[in-house]
Amino acid sequence: MQSVKEIVKEPKVFERNKVPFEIKVLSIATYIQTSSVRRTAKILSEIHPVSKTSVWNWVKKFEEKLPITEKKVRNLVAIDETVVKANKKRYYIYAAIDVERNELILMRVYTTRNYLTTKSFIKEVLECCENKPRFVVDKAPWLIDALKSLNLEYEHQTFR
Repeated sequence: MQSVKEIVKEPKVFERNKVPFEIKVLSIATYIQTSSVRRTAKILSEIHPVSKTSVWNWVKKFEEKLPITEKKVRNLVAIDETVVKANKKRYYIYAAIDVERNELILMRVYTTRNYLTTKSFIKEVLECCENKPRFVVDKAPWLIDALKSLNLEYEHQTFR
């Protein structure tokens, strides 16, 4: 498996050289932390002028070089979400775990928690599955509604 340093040093990840290589790498690291191209561009502009479009392009180029998560047959997937507070804002962390392998399939952070966000997350989880697994969820209505709309089997369990 390639390291981040090896990936970004590959030809065609960063084709043009108007902006120093280090700034481009820093932009990817900052974007991973903030999940916002606008915020990343604003932070980096303190060091070197960059646009949010440039940050977006660098992130997309980098993303293309990352290894794809291997699809597997999964029988039982647990999905849960939790809320965390940072800088007086709420963020919702969704996680999907393959119960049989005790393997984290996917984790995402969102600024909202609702049916549409949940449905989007579940669709991403399904991209990591060769089949349609059965899901284990708590009583959260947004989880149950999203699973029903995708015609997926689920069972209720309380997580601790």
